Amino acid sequence: MNKKKNFQLIALAIGLFFNSAVLMAQTPQPAQTSSPAQSSPQAAQTYPEPYDREGATKVFENDRVKVWDVSWLPRAYPTHRHLYDYAGVYYTSGDRVIVSPQGMRSPTHTNAWDTFFYRRGVTHSEEGVGTDVLRAVFLELKEPAAQGGATTASTGLGKEVGRPNNRLITWQDIAEPGTQLQAQPRKYENDAVVVTFKGLKPTITFVKRGTEDKGKEAAGADRVYTFELK
Repeated sequence: MNKKKNFQLIALAIGLFFNSAVLMAQTPQPAQTSSPAQSSPQAAQTYPEPYDREGATKVFENDRVKVWDVSWLPRAYPTHRHLYDYAGVYYTSGDRVIVSPQGMRSPTHTNAWDTFFYRRGVTHSEEGVGTDVLRAVFLELKEPAAQGGATTASTGLGKEVGRPNNRLITWQDIAEPGTQLQAQPRKYENDAVVVTFKGLKPTITFVKRGTEDKGKEAAGADRVYTFELK
């Protein structure tokens, strides 16, 4: 009799265990979600080059610098990011609107013969406005840091202008009204980009460091801006 009861209890236990297993298999399980570390990373936003646009022409390039002749035509340009430190000189006066990535609009007037230097990383868009087209010569400094010293012994390059910085020195030489610059000795301790103007036509010359000449690259010009690369 005891054996029969034990057998019934064992059979009952096996049946309960089997039913529980079936119920667990049929119960829906919560969906698994990926952790942040497993999520697919978003691609970094990319921008066009600053002067890959109508109104801009590349006039010179080597392993140190790109030089552009830039006009702000009456239109909106795409948002862009400056990947290089950049400098230059405006050679006409004009107006534009600078627009931040957040949409803040900054109307800006620029005077002819203003020089400038800016650090890389600037992101914005621009719109040319007004009847007078703003024009400038821009230099993009392709190297991430200066290659030479902080001072220079160059001579005959004119008057130093612009804010001091660790990337270049800007020199200005202007003829007296009604005259043109005459050839005179010029000594370049560093590589330099020489931008000469006859009227409003810029001409670009790259001069190697160590050059000493009679200034033929500047002779006959109304103005000369020499960007001496450090």
